[in-house]
Amino acid sequence: FENRIIIPSFSSEGELNYFVARRYNNNWKKYMNPPVTRDIVFNELMVDWDSDIVVVEGVFDAVVAGANTIPLLGSQLREDSKLFQGIVTNNSKVFLALDTDVEKKSAKMIKKLLTYGAKVAKIEVGPYSDVGEMSKDEFAQRKLAALPLSTSFGDYFSYLRGHTIKI
Repeated sequence: FENRIIIPSFSSEGELNYFVARRYNNNWKKYMNPPVTRDIVFNELMVDWDSDIVVVEGVFDAVVAGANTIPLLGSQLREDSKLFQGIVTNNSKVFLALDTDVEKKSAKMIKKLLTYGAKVAKIEVGPYSDVGEMSKDEFAQRKLAALPLSTSFGDYFSYLRGHTIKI
């Protein structure tokens, strides 16, 4: 793990359950992560399920987004995942801020969350490719301006009309 930034994750009980190891130089392999399941709530020890939750793709996006941000460690949110179940069980409001190259996946996540009655808002990331490229102030402004989507699906379909996404 030489020449890597290590960002640990802790379970709700305070146990180390994962870590991300990212290079900061030109080594051939960008990430070296442990060979364990990624079906965790990253840093669940620090999550306040009663407050708004921001969902991003990676840990460096989470650093910019700030407190109560959970990285997916990828670009998918499965219904049987611990994160999805945590959101639905706790009725948490979710701000989704995924990279611009996964708009189709983003739309599917929104649809899935709305189907379960979740409160969802979409944070526009473009013209940046991901949250990690923004300043903390820029992200905070975008969160305030986030498009809320309702469980009536009306807002969701309005959102889709503004984007060229096929589901």
